[in-house]
Amino acid sequence: MKRSLLSFCFLLICIPSLFAQVANTAAVPAPPTDAKAIKYRRSSLHMIMLDDKGLVNADLIKRTFIRMPIPDKFNNHLLAGRSFDPKPISVTAEERKLMGQKQSFAESKSRNLGGKLTGGLVDTTNTEDIPIKIEKYFNANYVARDLVAKWFNRSEKGTFDMKLIGERGSYDASALDIATAKSSKRGVSAVADAGEELINNTFVVVTRYNYVSMENVAAAAKKAGKFAASLMAASGNTIDSKVLAAGDSLTSQATGYAVETNSYLYKLVWNDSVEAVFYQSYWIDESSYDEAKKRAFDTTHLFTLQYIGDAHARANVLASNRMGIAQDTLIAKATINSFEAVIAKLQKKYEVFRTKTPLLSGDPITAKIGLKEGLEAGDKFEVLEQVLDEKTGRTTYKRVGKIKVKSGMIWDNRFGAEYDQAAATGQPVAAQSTAAVSTEEASMDDMFSKASAKSQPVSGATAVPTTPVGPIDRTTFIGEEGSFYSGMLIRQRN
Repeated sequence: MKRSLLSFCFLLICIPSLFAQVANTAAVPAPPTDAKAIKYRRSSLHMIMLDDKGLVNADLIKRTFIRMPIPDKFNNHLLAGRSFDPKPISVTAEERKLMGQKQSFAESKSRNLGGKLTGGLVDTTNTEDIPIKIEKYFNANYVARDLVAKWFNRSEKGTFDMKLIGERGSYDASALDIATAKSSKRGVSAVADAGEELINNTFVVVTRYNYVSMENVAAAAKKAGKFAASLMAASGNTIDSKVLAAGDSLTSQATGYAVETNSYLYKLVWNDSVEAVFYQSYWIDESSYDEAKKRAFDTTHLFTLQYIGDAHARANVLASNRMGIAQDTLIAKATINSFEAVIAKLQKKYEVFRTKTPLLSGDPITAKIGLKEGLEAGDKFEVLEQVLDEKTGRTTYKRVGKIKVKSGMIWDNRFGAEYDQAAATGQPVAAQSTAAVSTEEASMDDMFSKASAKSQPVSGATAVPTTPVGPIDRTTFIGEEGSFYSGMLIRQRN
């Protein structure tokens, strides 16, 4: 038994990852007309927030975060732990040193300047220690191990199965059966492909919120601008007077509040060596139960999360007086919008986090992404065709063309977009919406129910030359029409 498992793990490591590609064109299904009917392999996401006790509107923001839906381009890979308070987690000087947290004077100066842009808000934790505290939370709570356990549907008894992987990857269940895989090249290939395609694309986003006064933010930005101007003057350079005047104007016009989001992105480490140890040392099912392996998995720190990077975004809280909407509802909306915006920024900034999206149609070229994903006119995408190597069972993606976002034809799929429309036009939200706004929860329920059935015209900020006829419920792209078909995948390149 032990020898067979070792052989299996050896095969997992040694099978080459790339062979000559053979397009499995026979498996291409008829083009679906419903975006939800298009199946493809998505990245998986777990979301955690820092529970800062001193934050203004902390309870409301936390309730909103816990309820808000997973971005629809990701699989829901949420664990039970959705928040933690970073303040009690201590950080030693040695840990800062090990993490490379000591900053040079210039770096420190730049970081402090950035911190002031938050308007001197409540900061219950040293921002520079946040990455260390997140890592300590991950380790103490076995977050990476539990992400792996969820992939393999671990039972209370400690057994695993491949049901979730089969569902998310549309794999043949028999090919994923571990017992079969051990004696079948096809099975080994399917298991390795699932690891690379699915488990290797598991991410955790840890988010910290602030509720900020726009007046303070603008004042801090203006102060930063003066600091920059003084630096430029000292170096002999000059700064355009129009830039300084614009800063003064910004400060005088800034009103209201915003929800500010700082998010840290992590990726589950899943490679050939980790995979081999998992199957050799921890895998048990009903037919191969081993109490020692169960205990070993319970306490293992084999699994880790790799830090990828961070991003910052902000969403204004709309004024409620003209719309008759509860202020708490608009704060909840801004909480979700700022998270959507930071996810879009993380995807643009880090290629490994970019998701693939299926085309809804090839002529015209359309897809169900939009302002929520940060699209702008002219953004470039590559069109990918999923290719299955029939010899190895491995999946690759072949680029078959390029497209770009068409001006004036961007879908406004942001959460609560109808509220932005109401704010822009001065008109109240539809009667059926305001009727439900008698309490905060009822109002939030109304927003959440609308999130899954959006059909909003493009906003004034992005509506330009081409005036769409009727509401837009998808984004249109410019490209070689007729060359692509529904179900092909697109991925942003810039």
